[in-house]
Amino acid sequence: MKDWAPFGRIAKPHGLKGELKFYPFLSNPDLYREVKIVAFENHDPKREIQIESLRGAKPPFIIKLKGWDSIESSNELRGTVLLAPREKLQVLPEGQYYWFEIEGLEVYDIQGVYHGRVEEVMETGSNDVYVVRNGKKELLLPAIDWVVKKVDLEGNRLTFEFIEGLGDAV
Repeated sequence: MKDWAPFGRIAKPHGLKGELKFYPFLSNPDLYREVKIVAFENHDPKREIQIESLRGAKPPFIIKLKGWDSIESSNELRGTVLLAPREKLQVLPEGQYYWFEIEGLEVYDIQGVYHGRVEEVMETGSNDVYVVRNGKKELLLPAIDWVVKKVDLEGNRLTFEFIEGLGDAV
């Protein structure tokens, strides 16, 4: 059985022939061109679905999945997360991570104080920003070396140094 990773989210139909607007979870569009098979996050066991086409220079991309040929059928997929086989994703250099690896990590400062979980990753252009939430409190952490000190995927933990300008601690 394949190991699957979040690939992107379907937004809404595009046109009348089953094409869909697609927002990727990976920032490098070249990574998408190699994926030819996807699955739906909420289906178990995972059923492989062929990508007929994927086009666009920037998000949202336009994706066409085999078997979804009308606006009515594709509308049912609105909001669905697509998964890709992990072996199709490039191995990143040490110290770089896919968004799906960061989301869900427990966040602690270097003194060991818990601040919440990474709920989402925002792409800002210069660097990603990790959105950390703990109840109603929110902390925005820039994904830069002098703030994020350690990412431990196996331990499900991100450690950061609280610096002036980040706002109030969560």
